[in-house]
Amino acid sequence: MDRLVIWSTFLIPWISLIFLNRLSIRRYMPVALLTAVLNTILAQLAWHYNWWKFKETLFAWDKIAPLFTVYSIFIVGTIWIFYFTFRKFWVYLIVNIIIDLFYGVVFVRILNKLEIRENGIISPIQNLLLMTAIAFILYLYQIWQEKIFENEN
Repeated sequence: MDRLVIWSTFLIPWISLIFLNRLSIRRYMPVALLTAVLNTILAQLAWHYNWWKFKETLFAWDKIAPLFTVYSIFIVGTIWIFYFTFRKFWVYLIVNIIIDLFYGVVFVRILNKLEIRENGIISPIQNLLLMTAIAFILYLYQIWQEKIFENEN
């Protein structure tokens, strides 16, 4: 069961991009890749400081920054969130908080129950604050990126 959840969590987000036009993917891929970089760093901090740990992942070598979260849900989710909310900051912020709460409370509980992940010393509120800080950084980065896109045209 846990392998099915992990593989589904990895593949379904990428498959969802067939419903999005290429221009939008191209436009938001840089911020999505920044998401991966920031979440990789965050995952390394989490591993070192025992904020949380992943016990099951796609491969034996991806336990620190799991592919099915950092390189799937977070990348593709960022593209979708920006597609629907960019240039509407408060909507962006509220959507991010709702999704981060869902991930941090509901999805994490499912992963913990399936023994894919285990909690460490970080609280859900601290995790939400970290994710919100990353959301601010991503939004500022995308504003900067938009200036580059405007200069290209």
